[in-house]
Amino acid sequence: MFRTLILGALLVTAPVAAQTQTSNPADQPSTPLPYDPGHDSNSARSNAIAAQTAPGVAAANQQSAAQAQVQADAATAVNLANSAEYQADLRRYRASMRMNRRIAAADAALQADRERAYAMAMADWRAQVAACKRGHTRACNMPSPDPQNYM
Repeated sequence: MFRTLILGALLVTAPVAAQTQTSNPADQPSTPLPYDPGHDSNSARSNAIAAQTAPGVAAANQQSAAQAQVQADAATAVNLANSAEYQADLRRYRASMRMNRRIAAADAALQADRERAYAMAMADWRAQVAACKRGHTRACNMPSPDPQNYM
């Protein structure tokens, strides 16, 4: 039975393999010409058509090259403009960052001054409370120290 299956599979695949082969020489790859004729055929008719279209092709090629150059010049100008804008943006950003650092430093210095003033006011308040507890009525009647007076 196993031999029958193998034999049947071979018989089925043989026609399929035969169908994929072609006898048309146009489908077969050929060897390239030893020279490039520059067009499809080297007949008098093809040469006449090529001679008639040669000036138009040359003009179209020149026009295409000119357009490509204009586009390249425009792209270069845009890149330069973008580069100039980028440099200006970068300068503004760096100036802003310097200003932010100055503001942050000033805020830190102000905060340090406020903390120092508060610490001094608290030290005076503790001394005032201690004097009040020792019986000095004048210290008890005084207002609490204001940190704004220590700035």
